[in-house]
Amino acid sequence: MEWTAITVTTTTAASEAVAQIFADLALGGVQIDDQATNPELDAQTVQVTAYIPGTRPATGLVDQVRKRVGRLADFGLPEGAGTVQTTTIDDSQWTKVWEQYYHAVRLTRYLTVAPRWEDYTPQQPGEIVLRLDPGQAFGTGTHPTTRLVLQLLEGVVRGGERVLDVGTGSGVLAVAAERLGAAAVLATDIDDVAVASAEQNIALNPVHHIRVIASDLLQAVPRTEPFDLVLANILPDVLERLVPQVPTVLDSHGQVILSGILVRKEADVRTWLAHTGFHVTMTVTDGQWVALLAQRTEGVA
Repeated sequence: MEWTAITVTTTTAASEAVAQIFADLALGGVQIDDQATNPELDAQTVQVTAYIPGTRPATGLVDQVRKRVGRLADFGLPEGAGTVQTTTIDDSQWTKVWEQYYHAVRLTRYLTVAPRWEDYTPQQPGEIVLRLDPGQAFGTGTHPTTRLVLQLLEGVVRGGERVLDVGTGSGVLAVAAERLGAAAVLATDIDDVAVASAEQNIALNPVHHIRVIASDLLQAVPRTEPFDLVLANILPDVLERLVPQVPTVLDSHGQVILSGILVRKEADVRTWLAHTGFHVTMTVTDGQWVALLAQRTEGVA
C-alpha cells in the first residue's frame, strides 16, 4: 500500500498550529521532527508530517494546508520556511527511510529507545531498552516531549500501578510503563492505523499486560476500575478537552503526566488542571517544551 506524506517545514513556535491544521483536516496523528530526531534541521526548525493512505486524494488537502500555513503570520506565528511538500512512500520503504538517521538513544537514567533493526546492547546494569519500529511514522520515541514523560514516569512508577496512556502513538510510553513495573496498561489512539502501529511495537518488547484500543480521548475507556496514573503527550488544544474528563477514570489519589506543551502554553494547562481538581507537583522542561506531573486533590470529583 502507498502512503502520501504531507510535510510542513516551519518553526517550533508554529508547530502546534500546523499540527492543528492537520487535525482540522482529519489527517489523524502527526509526526514532529526537530534537530533531536533529524540532525539535518537547525535548532529553530521543525517538520510536521501527516500521512494519508494513497486511496485518499492528496491534491486538495495539500492546497488547503498550504493556504492555512500561509496565514500563520496573521496570528503572530513565524512560519519559517513555510514549505509544504509531499512524498509517496510504499509500505516496503518505511524501514529504509528510518534507517538513514534513527539509532539507539539514551533518554533517561534507565531508559533507552532503540530501533528494531539495530543490534544494541545495554551499556550499564539496570538499563531498559525499549524497541520500536516507527513504521507509518507514529514516532521514534526520541522527541523532547516523549523524553520528558519518560523522565517523570521513571520517577513515579513504584510497581503495580494501573496506567492509561492516551494518544499512545508509537506505544513507547505504554511499553516503558510496564517495563518500569506497572501491572496493567491501557493505551488508546484515535484510529485503527495508530492502534495497529502501537500493537506492532508492543510485540517487539517483553511486555504482556498492555491492551490497545481505538478511542477518541476517553470515550471508549472503561470506568469499571480506576487508573492510578494517566499519561498524555498530545497538543494543548486536545489537553484542554481531555483534562476535565480525567477524573472520571482516575483513582482519588491518582496522578497525571501531561506533555506536548510549549512553554507559552504552560499557564493555560496549569489553569485547566487547577479547575479540574489537580495540583502540579513537578515540572520538567527541555528547550521550549514542558511536561507536568499533577496530583489529584482528594475529595474533588
